[in-house]
Amino acid sequence: MTMIGNSLFAQNNVIPTEFLLVSLVVIVVGAFLLFYFRKQIIAALGVGGVKKTIIEQEIEQRLVQIRQLHRQQMFREASVLMWQTMILASEGFLGVGRAPNESARQLGVKLMNRGDLDPGAINAIVMAFEKARYGQTPLTTQEFKDGLSGLHQFLQMATSVGEISEE
Repeated sequence: MTMIGNSLFAQNNVIPTEFLLVSLVVIVVGAFLLFYFRKQIIAALGVGGVKKTIIEQEIEQRLVQIRQLHRQQMFREASVLMWQTMILASEGFLGVGRAPNESARQLGVKLMNRGDLDPGAINAIVMAFEKARYGQTPLTTQEFKDGLSGLHQFLQMATSVGEISEE
């Protein structure tokens, strides 16, 4: 029984059925594991992290601007920036954007209907924005603080519930 001149597997260059079955099982299990652990693999490789970092940096910059406007008692401008920050987080973390002719209230309702976000937090942001933008009287300090508290709650929920949209 010499193996000289013979195939590694069998005579006549035929691959045994057992080898094919084992290979098929290994490929199927490997594909399943790749699919099952795809998010961890992507996170480990750092793919997609740049987009998240850019969104988070933009939100942090906006929060600093909101604090500065608050110190200057510029509640109207700060409330508009709060609203824009909520939209950025909604699009970036939840994949929910604002339609071209969609009102603030309509977007708020759309976000509330998701079921995984606190309606009170969203409502506080929307109310502060609507009063600052369209109200006859200026926004009070308490109304602004309620909106800011709502924004912080929304950002916490959006980053824990949502992932960077993979679209």
